[in-house]
Amino acid sequence: MSEQKLEVFNVLNFLNSGYELDDILKQGNFGTFPSAEDCISYLVENGYLAGEGGNVTAESISKKYTVAQLKELLKENGLKVSGKKQELVERILPVLSENSGDYELTDKAKEFIEENSWIDLYMFALVAFRFEDYETYVKTSSEDDVKTALNFCDEIISRALMANQFLVFIDALSAKAHVYAYDRDYESFLDYDLQRYILGLNPIVMDAQTYATYDIINEANIINLRNVLAKFDFGSLKKRFDKIWAKSHVTNITVPKKTSYKILQKAISGADLDELNFDLKEKYFNKKFGI
Repeated sequence: MSEQKLEVFNVLNFLNSGYELDDILKQGNFGTFPSAEDCISYLVENGYLAGEGGNVTAESISKKYTVAQLKELLKENGLKVSGKKQELVERILPVLSENSGDYELTDKAKEFIEENSWIDLYMFALVAFRFEDYETYVKTSSEDDVKTALNFCDEIISRALMANQFLVFIDALSAKAHVYAYDRDYESFLDYDLQRYILGLNPIVMDAQTYATYDIINEANIINLRNVLAKFDFGSLKKRFDKIWAKSHVTNITVPKKTSYKILQKAISGADLDELNFDLKEKYFNKKFGI
C-alpha cells in the first residue's frame, strides 16, 4: 500500500505542476499497477481525477450522449448538426478523441497532495532509504517537512556509526545535503557534500566486502559540488574545505588533507574520476586495507 501511495502521489503531483498526463505515464514505473491504464483507472475510480479520458469510441459516445447533446457539441465545435444519431457520433468522434486525455485533479487529489507533501521531499533527497521507514518516521514527527527529514538523516547517521555501516552513513550524509538543497539552503548543501567527499576519502571503517565495490570519489558527489560552486559564490573553497575537515573530526586518515584538497580541485575541474579512483586505491587504500 505504501508503494502505491508513492506512485499515486507522484502522478498527481506532476499533474499539479503542469505536466501532461501522457508524458507522466510514459516516464512512470508502475510497480503496483499492471499498466499505465490501470493507474489511470485507479485514480478515476477513487476520485482523484475527473474529466474526459481513456479511449473514446463511437459506441461509448453513443451511450453517453443524447442527440440533443451531440448537436450541442457539434455546434460548439463549428460542425454540421444535421443527420441521424450515428452520423452525429461519427462527426464528433475525432473531436472527442483529440481531447480524450483531458483529466483534472479533483479536490480530493489536491487535499491528498497537500497532506502528503513530505513525499515530494522524500523523492528529492531520501530515496536511498525505504519509503515505509520514512513514512513511519513522518507519522511520529511534529516538525515541518524539512526538519523532519533532517532529524531522520541524523538518526540514520547515528545508527550507522554505532553499527559500523559506512555506506549507510555516507548515504545519509548525501541525503542530508539534498534536504538542504530542497530547502534552498545551498551553503549547507555545499558543506555536507564537502563532508561526504572528505569522509569518502577517509572512511571511518571499511571491510573487504565494502571495499570491493567502493568508489572512493563518488561521481554524483563531484557533480553536486561542481554545480553548486559554479552557481554560487561562497568565498574561498580552500577555507571552507579546511573548516569542514576540522568539523569532520578525521582521526583515521587515509588520504592526507593536503592531497584530498588537491584531488578535489582536479575532480571539480573535470579530471577523469576512474583514473583518480585507481590512483587513490594504488597509493593509499590497497595498502591500508590489506587488499
